[in-house]
Amino acid sequence: MKNGLFKDKSYGFYVTLALIVVTVVAAIVYAVLYNGSRYLAMPAVGFMLGGAVVALAMCFTKAAKWACAVLALADFIGLLFYIYGIYFYVSIVMVGIQASTFNWQFQFCTFMFAALLVVNIVNVFLKQVKETEE
Repeated sequence: MKNGLFKDKSYGFYVTLALIVVTVVAAIVYAVLYNGSRYLAMPAVGFMLGGAVVALAMCFTKAAKWACAVLALADFIGLLFYIYGIYFYVSIVMVGIQASTFNWQFQFCTFMFAALLVVNIVNVFLKQVKETEE
């Protein structure tokens, strides 16, 4: 196995693979928690799942070193669509119109999106492919 697909991969590559799995899980959890709600932004789910698929495909090509950037960009766009979809809820809680505190779904999803953003930014700076001597 070490001589095949993974022979030139560095530690950042494995972080990218883990982030792909976490991205898919986060998109599914967000879609399930807000299913049927007007606060669900389906473009966020679409960008995250699409970015995960593209990044996974890139991981096993010559463009593997760019997979982390594609995933980070897709997750960031997903975060922006999440913010766009949820801003009205935030405003009614902040003003106290319908609720006085944020529900656990909002807190959990916000934490997931924020954690994905931070880890993706760190991962962009990790070495994805080992240097080859030619």
